Amino acid sequence: MLSDGSPAVTRSRMRWTKGIVRLAIFLIVVVFVGLAIQRAVQELRLAPAELSWQKVRWPLILLGFACNIIALFPACIGWVQTLRDFQQPIAWRPAIYAYFLGHLGKYVPGKAMAILLRITELHRYGVLVRPAIVSVFIETLTSLATGAILGAVFLQAMNPPPWLRWSALAGIPIALLALLPHPFRAIVSKISQSRVGRMPEVVARSITSWMMLRTCLWSVLGWMLQGTATWILLMGISPKPEIVTVQGWMVCVTSMSLGALAGFLSMLPGGAGVREIVSMWLMSSLVPQPIALASAVVARLVSIIAELIVISTTRIINEFFRGSAPTSS
Repeated sequence: MLSDGSPAVTRSRMRWTKGIVRLAIFLIVVVFVGLAIQRAVQELRLAPAELSWQKVRWPLILLGFACNIIALFPACIGWVQTLRDFQQPIAWRPAIYAYFLGHLGKYVPGKAMAILLRITELHRYGVLVRPAIVSVFIETLTSLATGAILGAVFLQAMNPPPWLRWSALAGIPIALLALLPHPFRAIVSKISQSRVGRMPEVVARSITSWMMLRTCLWSVLGWMLQGTATWILLMGISPKPEIVTVQGWMVCVTSMSLGALAGFLSMLPGGAGVREIVSMWLMSSLVPQPIALASAVVARLVSIIAELIVISTTRIINEFFRGSAPTSS
């Protein structure tokens, strides 16, 4: 008979504890993602009569949905490359699953759940926790900064109020400052020398100009694809010819990048409401406000569904390959 303090009993208790914690995290995420979907559906139901769902061009909605799925991958690719720079290699299948699983955490208040979900999943595959955390901060920082710069540049080709145009221009140097590798490398190097933040020296050394530039380019591609997805969705909802122009596309890209920035800075779950208000305000230069709001809500709903599909698909694929892997005798 095993005593209470035996190694076997201790391991069993640890497995139960981990299982309960993972179940609790899963339920919390499910609740908040469900609330985000419910809120989006309610907002669409309240859409005014000016928006006619009978005239929606569903092939364009499906095309926008497909483009939205593609738009989610560039930032993921840049993040995985950063992990490999830190000598934390991981196969693409579990990396994609961990990345998109972390995306669901942004719907939970405080944003910390996004990091927790991604880091916990990476740790199962041998990725060290501290380099993984640094990689997430780099991916988030470059995504927000490049989105701010891209939106500020595109605003100059639009017709915003003068105060917004000059504020956007003033924000570009601040965003560029956040992308410089030298301060980031110095901070990581200092943290890594402490007992709490100890990590391989290669992490700080890998934060170079090329790594930051490469990650930024992936982020820019992601923002442009997200804007393109919203542009296609807007064309599917409204037949106005002003949308099918280069300026219409730029408005949609700007609405996505600056809307996401505002939502993140609000610290609300998934940027609840803030992201849609900013996106609606920018897109109202193309279409009436009711249609602009409906387009922003549809874009959010499509993004959530796309993330859930990618997570489910990669989960099934990972389990299939794990189950079909040869076992040693």
